[in-house]
Amino acid sequence: MIGDYDFLAASLPPLQIGAAVDITFEEFKSRLEINLSKNDLEKASKIRQLIDIYNVRALLLEDDVDPRGNLSKKELDEALLVKAGLPDFVFDILDRYTTTNEKIKNFPGVIAAFLNYAIATSKGFVKRYFIFERELRLVTAALRAKQLGRDLVREMQFEEPTDPFVMQIMAQRDSSQYEPPSEYSELKEIFISCGPDPWQRHKTLTEYKFKKVEEMQGMFPLSLDAILGYMVRLLLCEDWLALDKEKGNNILQTVYVR
Repeated sequence: MIGDYDFLAASLPPLQIGAAVDITFEEFKSRLEINLSKNDLEKASKIRQLIDIYNVRALLLEDDVDPRGNLSKKELDEALLVKAGLPDFVFDILDRYTTTNEKIKNFPGVIAAFLNYAIATSKGFVKRYFIFERELRLVTAALRAKQLGRDLVREMQFEEPTDPFVMQIMAQRDSSQYEPPSEYSELKEIFISCGPDPWQRHKTLTEYKFKKVEEMQGMFPLSLDAILGYMVRLLLCEDWLALDKEKGNNILQTVYVR
Protein backbone atom coordinates (compact mmCIF):
# COMPACT_ATOMS: atom_id res chain seq x y z
CA MET A 1 0.00 0.00 0.00
CA ILE A 2 1.45 3.36 -1.05
CA GLY A 3 2.28 5.53 1.94
CA ASP A 4 2.29 2.59 4.38
CA TYR A 5 5.62 2.60 6.23
CA ASP A 6 5.36 -0.75 8.05
CA PHE A 7 6.71 -3.05 5.34
CA LEU A 8 9.39 -0.61 4.23
CA ALA A 9 10.69 0.05 7.74
CA ALA A 10 10.68 -3.65 8.63
CA SER A 11 12.68 -4.51 5.50
CA LEU A 12 15.60 -2.18 6.28
CA PRO A 13 18.76 -3.73 7.75
CA PRO A 14 20.40 -2.07 10.78
CA LEU A 15 23.08 0.55 10.20
CA GLN A 16 26.33 1.07 12.03
CA ILE A 17 29.10 3.51 11.15
CA GLY A 18 32.22 1.66 10.01
CA ALA A 19 30.43 -1.64 9.41
CA ALA A 20 29.44 -3.20 6.08
CA VAL A 21 26.01 -2.09 4.87
CA ASP A 22 23.59 -4.76 3.65
CA ILE A 23 21.69 -2.39 1.37
CA THR A 24 22.93 0.06 -1.25
CA PHE A 25 21.48 3.52 -1.65
CA GLU A 26 20.13 2.52 -5.07
CA GLU A 27 18.29 -0.42 -3.51
CA PHE A 28 16.95 1.82 -0.76
CA LYS A 29 15.78 4.40 -3.30
CA SER A 30 13.90 1.70 -5.24
CA ARG A 31 12.10 0.65 -2.06
CA LEU A 32 11.12 4.26 -1.43
CA GLU A 33 9.64 4.55 -4.92
CA ILE A 34 7.56 1.40 -4.39
CA ASN A 35 6.29 2.13 -0.89
CA LEU A 36 6.02 5.90 -0.46
CA SER A 37 3.43 8.36 -1.68
CA LYS A 38 4.35 11.17 -4.06
CA ASN A 39 4.28 13.67 -1.19
CA ASP A 40 6.62 11.53 0.92
CA LEU A 41 8.98 11.03 -2.01
CA GLU A 42 9.19 14.79 -2.41
CA LYS A 43 10.45 15.05 1.18
CA ALA A 44 13.17 12.51 0.46
CA SER A 45 14.07 14.38 -2.72
CA LYS A 46 14.35 17.63 -0.76
CA ILE A 47 17.04 16.07 1.43
CA ARG A 48 18.85 14.68 -1.62
CA GLN A 49 18.79 18.13 -3.22
CA LEU A 50 21.63 19.11 -0.89
CA ILE A 51 23.72 16.52 -2.76
CA ASP A 52 22.73 18.22 -6.03
CA ILE A 53 24.04 21.50 -4.64
CA TYR A 54 27.39 19.96 -3.71
CA ASN A 55 27.45 18.31 -7.14
CA VAL A 56 27.26 21.72 -8.80
CA ARG A 57 30.50 22.58 -7.05
CA ALA A 58 31.96 19.25 -8.16
CA LEU A 59 31.12 20.15 -11.77
CA LEU A 60 32.84 23.51 -11.40
CA LEU A 61 35.91 21.68 -10.08
CA GLU A 62 35.61 19.05 -12.85
CA ASP A 63 35.33 16.35 -10.18
CA ASP A 64 33.09 13.28 -10.15
CA VAL A 65 29.52 13.91 -9.01
CA ASP A 66 27.78 11.97 -6.26
CA PRO A 67 25.21 9.73 -8.03
CA ARG A 68 22.89 9.74 -5.01
CA GLY A 69 21.44 13.19 -5.75
CA ASN A 70 18.25 13.80 -7.69
CA LEU A 71 20.03 14.89 -10.87
CA SER A 72 22.60 13.03 -12.95
CA LYS A 73 25.73 14.74 -14.25
CA LYS A 74 24.04 15.22 -17.62
CA GLU A 75 20.94 16.68 -15.97
CA LEU A 76 23.06 19.03 -13.84
CA ASP A 77 24.98 20.21 -16.90
CA GLU A 78 21.67 20.93 -18.62
CA ALA A 79 20.27 22.64 -15.51
CA LEU A 80 23.23 25.02 -15.41
CA LEU A 81 22.93 25.66 -19.14
CA VAL A 82 19.21 26.45 -19.26
CA LYS A 83 19.01 27.70 -15.64
CA ALA A 84 16.23 25.38 -14.58
CA GLY A 85 15.86 22.32 -12.36
CA LEU A 86 17.45 23.91 -9.29
CA PRO A 87 16.25 26.82 -7.11
CA ASP A 88 16.61 30.13 -8.97
CA PHE A 89 18.98 31.57 -6.37
CA VAL A 90 21.61 28.99 -7.34
CA PHE A 91 21.89 30.52 -10.82
CA ASP A 92 21.50 34.08 -9.52
CA ILE A 93 24.44 33.70 -7.13
CA LEU A 94 26.71 31.96 -9.63
CA ASP A 95 25.93 34.59 -12.27
CA ARG A 96 27.42 37.27 -10.02
CA TYR A 97 30.88 35.90 -10.78
CA THR A 98 32.67 35.78 -14.09
CA THR A 99 35.32 33.11 -13.70
CA THR A 100 35.05 29.53 -12.53
CA ASN A 101 37.56 30.25 -9.77
CA GLU A 102 35.37 33.07 -8.45
CA LYS A 103 32.31 30.81 -8.52
CA ILE A 104 34.16 28.13 -6.56
CA LYS A 105 35.58 30.61 -4.06
CA ASN A 106 32.13 32.02 -3.34
CA PHE A 107 30.24 28.73 -3.51
CA PRO A 108 29.67 28.69 0.29
CA GLY A 109 27.15 31.44 -0.48
CA VAL A 110 25.15 28.96 -2.57
CA ILE A 111 25.22 26.38 0.21
CA ALA A 112 24.17 28.95 2.82
CA ALA A 113 21.31 30.17 0.60
CA PHE A 114 20.13 26.63 -0.04
CA LEU A 115 20.08 25.69 3.65
CA ASN A 116 18.09 28.82 4.51
CA TYR A 117 15.67 28.07 1.67
CA ALA A 118 15.31 24.41 2.71
CA ILE A 119 14.59 25.35 6.32
CA ALA A 120 11.98 27.93 5.29
CA THR A 121 10.17 25.56 2.92
CA SER A 122 10.22 22.34 4.96
CA LYS A 123 8.40 20.82 7.93
CA GLY A 124 8.93 17.99 10.39
CA PHE A 125 12.07 15.89 10.15
CA VAL A 126 13.24 17.56 6.94
CA LYS A 127 13.17 20.99 8.59
CA ARG A 128 14.94 19.70 11.71
CA TYR A 129 17.58 18.03 9.58
CA PHE A 130 18.37 21.16 7.59
CA ILE A 131 18.49 23.29 10.74
CA PHE A 132 21.01 20.81 12.13
CA GLU A 133 23.08 20.87 8.92
CA ARG A 134 23.17 24.66 8.91
CA GLU A 135 24.05 25.03 12.56
CA LEU A 136 26.66 22.29 12.32
CA ARG A 137 28.35 24.15 9.45
CA LEU A 138 28.29 27.42 11.38
CA VAL A 139 29.66 25.97 14.61
CA THR A 140 32.44 24.03 12.88
CA ALA A 141 33.34 27.09 10.79
CA ALA A 142 33.60 29.19 13.96
CA LEU A 143 35.66 26.57 15.80
CA ARG A 144 38.04 26.19 12.88
CA ALA A 145 38.33 29.97 12.47
CA LYS A 146 39.40 30.38 16.09
CA GLN A 147 41.81 27.46 15.73
CA LEU A 148 43.46 29.01 12.66
CA GLY A 149 43.24 32.66 13.72
CA ARG A 150 40.79 33.62 10.98
CA ASP A 151 38.37 36.56 11.11
CA LEU A 152 34.85 35.45 12.02
CA VAL A 153 33.38 38.27 9.92
CA ARG A 154 34.95 36.74 6.84
CA GLU A 155 33.85 33.25 7.82
CA MET A 156 30.24 34.42 8.26
CA GLN A 157 30.18 36.66 5.17
CA PHE A 158 27.41 34.68 3.47
CA GLU A 159 25.14 34.54 6.52
CA GLU A 160 22.40 36.93 7.62
CA PRO A 161 24.04 39.06 10.36
CA THR A 162 20.76 39.52 12.28
CA ASP A 163 20.16 35.76 12.53
CA PRO A 164 20.26 34.83 16.26
CA PHE A 165 22.57 31.87 15.71
CA VAL A 166 25.00 33.98 13.68
CA MET A 167 24.81 36.76 16.26
CA GLN A 168 25.78 34.25 18.99
CA ILE A 169 28.90 33.45 17.00
CA MET A 170 29.76 37.05 16.14
CA ALA A 171 29.41 38.11 19.78
CA GLN A 172 32.59 36.09 20.36
CA ARG A 173 34.54 37.66 17.51
CA ASP A 174 37.21 39.09 19.81
CA SER A 175 37.40 36.11 22.16
CA SER A 176 40.41 33.80 22.04
CA GLN A 177 38.11 30.77 21.81
CA TYR A 178 34.61 30.06 20.59
CA GLU A 179 32.06 28.55 22.94
CA PRO A 180 29.21 26.91 20.99
CA PRO A 181 25.66 26.79 22.32
CA SER A 182 25.18 24.04 24.90
CA GLU A 183 23.50 21.69 22.41
CA TYR A 184 26.69 21.75 20.33
CA SER A 185 29.25 21.67 23.13
CA GLU A 186 30.33 18.20 22.01
CA LEU A 187 31.67 19.70 18.79
CA LYS A 188 34.27 21.71 20.68
CA GLU A 189 35.38 18.53 22.46
CA ILE A 190 35.73 16.86 19.04
CA PHE A 191 37.97 19.66 17.75
CA ILE A 192 40.15 19.48 20.85
CA SER A 193 40.39 15.68 20.98
CA CYS A 194 41.17 15.28 17.27
CA GLY A 195 43.89 17.93 17.30
CA PRO A 196 45.24 18.96 13.88
CA ASP A 197 44.33 15.66 12.15
CA PRO A 198 41.56 16.51 9.61
CA TRP A 199 40.93 12.85 8.74
CA GLN A 200 40.28 11.90 12.35
CA ARG A 201 38.07 14.96 12.72
CA HIS A 202 36.09 14.00 9.63
CA LYS A 203 35.52 10.49 10.97
CA THR A 204 34.50 11.75 14.39
CA LEU A 205 32.14 14.35 12.90
CA THR A 206 30.54 11.63 10.77
CA GLU A 207 29.95 9.54 13.89
CA TYR A 208 28.52 12.61 15.61
CA LYS A 209 26.15 13.32 12.71
CA PHE A 210 25.03 9.69 12.58
CA LYS A 211 24.15 9.75 16.28
CA LYS A 212 22.36 13.11 16.10
CA VAL A 213 20.27 12.12 13.06
CA GLU A 214 19.27 8.90 14.81
CA GLU A 215 18.09 10.96 17.78
CA MET A 216 16.34 13.41 15.48
CA GLN A 217 14.26 10.75 13.72
CA GLY A 218 12.48 9.92 16.98
CA MET A 219 11.33 6.83 18.82
CA PHE A 220 8.82 5.50 16.30
CA PRO A 221 10.47 3.08 13.82
CA LEU A 222 7.36 2.73 11.63
CA SER A 223 7.20 6.40 10.69
CA LEU A 224 8.26 8.59 7.78
CA ASP A 225 10.68 10.42 10.09
CA ALA A 226 12.44 7.12 10.80
CA ILE A 227 12.67 6.30 7.10
CA LEU A 228 14.04 9.73 6.19
CA GLY A 229 16.51 9.51 9.07
CA TYR A 230 17.56 6.08 7.84
CA MET A 231 18.25 7.58 4.42
CA VAL A 232 20.57 10.23 5.87
CA ARG A 233 22.36 7.67 8.03
CA LEU A 234 22.74 5.31 5.06
CA LEU A 235 24.41 8.13 3.13
CA LEU A 236 26.80 8.66 6.04
CA CYS A 237 27.60 4.94 6.24
CA GLU A 238 28.32 4.74 2.51
CA ASP A 239 30.51 7.83 2.69
CA TRP A 240 32.49 6.33 5.56
CA LEU A 241 33.14 3.10 3.67
CA ALA A 242 33.92 4.76 0.34
CA LEU A 243 36.27 7.54 1.39
CA ASP A 244 40.01 7.18 1.67
CA LYS A 245 42.07 9.58 3.76
CA GLU A 246 42.73 12.07 0.98
CA LYS A 247 39.06 12.26 -0.01
CA GLY A 248 38.08 12.58 3.63
CA ASN A 249 40.32 15.61 4.01
CA ASN A 250 38.80 17.15 0.88
CA ILE A 251 35.28 16.54 2.20
CA LEU A 252 36.18 18.24 5.46
CA GLN A 253 37.41 21.29 3.56
CA THR A 254 34.33 21.37 1.32
CA VAL A 255 31.56 20.78 3.84
CA TYR A 256 32.74 22.31 7.09
CA VAL A 257 35.10 25.10 6.08
CA ARG A 258 33.84 28.39 4.70
